[in-house]
Amino acid sequence: MLQCVQLNAFRSVILLAAGAAGAIMLAAAPARAEAPVTTVGYQPMVSTGLAAKQPFEAWFIFDKSPDPAVPGYAVPVGATVRFTFPKEFTPLADNPHLEGALLYGWPHGAVPVTFSITQDKTEPHIVIVRIDQAISVDPPGRPGLKAIHVRTGELNPSSPGDYPVEIEFIDAGALTGKTTAVAHITSRPVPNIAAYNQLHQSKDEDWQRVKLGSEALLPIDFLVTLPNESRSSISLTPASGSTLTILSDGKPIGSITTKGVPIVLSSQIFGPGFSRLGIVEVHAKAGTTPGSAQIVASLDGGTQYVVNLIVEGP
Repeated sequence: MLQCVQLNAFRSVILLAAGAAGAIMLAAAPARAEAPVTTVGYQPMVSTGLAAKQPFEAWFIFDKSPDPAVPGYAVPVGATVRFTFPKEFTPLADNPHLEGALLYGWPHGAVPVTFSITQDKTEPHIVIVRIDQAISVDPPGRPGLKAIHVRTGELNPSSPGDYPVEIEFIDAGALTGKTTAVAHITSRPVPNIAAYNQLHQSKDEDWQRVKLGSEALLPIDFLVTLPNESRSSISLTPASGSTLTILSDGKPIGSITTKGVPIVLSSQIFGPGFSRLGIVEVHAKAGTTPGSAQIVASLDGGTQYVVNLIVEGP
């Protein structure tokens, strides 16, 4: 009986020791790397990038808020991102033109580091982005990587639908791993609107803080891109309340409205140069209620873009 008790006690000691060792190993092990959740969005200056039988061009948007005050992802030197497109995409044979950008999360907010974008020589459905300089996280001016703009040497599928793109992060530190983003391909190009951010030295107009009763420091510029439609000008006109109507050669094609705490919108009249390019400008003035407000620009049958204003008290 005594031998049995001693044996059980010995087994208990062994199990406790093994458990303690396992706990030490778990504590010492580095956190598991994981690729970010990713969605596919329209490239702000293109209306054809997600349309059937058109060259693919879009943003791969990571799971970080576009608010510049929210940190994005740090990326080490030499990280590689591989995008594998489904077989329904058709690689172009004649020297396809590839391009892209690493982005802070707002249009024209490119991360100023060296990188390359190439097509795999043995598998043309794979596009490779190699990042040759480290990307640091220093919000709000340099919040880190939040999106990648990719134009491939492939045509979108001929049939509309949802197509998964596999994304693999290699030698990317905490991002290392695989994820999938779904490209929603439409039967035809759609009207596209997005913040322009080019008239103010590429500063981010999308998220601004404004005092009660004051006007936002930066005017908000939108770029309207219409597919397969000739027009000579894009303009704005007041509608009811704080709503502005977007016009193409005088014909209504969309609107700019507000949500959240009250703000007042007014439009800037541009000359024929910017009007022909499809650029419109909005000025926003805060009311007397602090909180969050959104400026929502929408095109009929097309995309929607949201600009955020944080209205702060005295």
